[in-house]
Amino acid sequence: MKRLILLTLLTLAFVTTALSQEFFGGLILGGTTSQIAGDNRGGYHKVGVVGGAFAGLNLSKDFDVQMELKYIQKGSRSADFENYPVFDPFLIQLNYIDLPIVFGYNLNKVNINDVNLKWLKFEFGLSLDVLINARQEIQGITVPASNPWNRFVVNTVLGVRVSVAENIEIGLRTINDMTSNCNVGKGPYNNGNVNYVQRLLPYYGMYNDVLQLAVFWRL
Repeated sequence: MKRLILLTLLTLAFVTTALSQEFFGGLILGGTTSQIAGDNRGGYHKVGVVGGAFAGLNLSKDFDVQMELKYIQKGSRSADFENYPVFDPFLIQLNYIDLPIVFGYNLNKVNINDVNLKWLKFEFGLSLDVLINARQEIQGITVPASNPWNRFVVNTVLGVRVSVAENIEIGLRTINDMTSNCNVGKGPYNNGNVNYVQRLLPYYGMYNDVLQLAVFWRL
């Protein structure tokens, strides 16, 4: 009986606390520039778009957590004819549904030269990518991908956001794969198009690296 009463009181306390918090939501729209570590190329030359929606909860005046559902384009592009006369122009287009969970820390307690930084926020989190479709081109001709693309990819998310209006923020993020975007087994392989690399896990693969610049509009 005592345990039931205690559980009831704890549940009521949790619900009351949750309801007292401020929920928010809105839309995301922006662009990306990306590369693929392991494709034997270099540089953020692939341009894409990103768009979707978000919902979040203010945990305190300093912290919030945000979940997102968005469409994002990633991949790689190269026109290095000097070093790759047979394989360039080269394109990998990877389109994902992206599901991030991001924690934000607002600098409203920080002052520099009597200027409060409440308009500045740092964010960090993880995201899960679900592959919608993929396309690879060599010399403008669509070819079968040399390796099967993984349907699911896990990423790290780091970023900074600046408030430019009451309900509008502009955010810059770096989104980097923790797991390979293609299934290549456990060893390196080089067929002229790719040169697999090793990242966090003890396996070789290819990894999306993305810079995202987007507008976050709270509704």
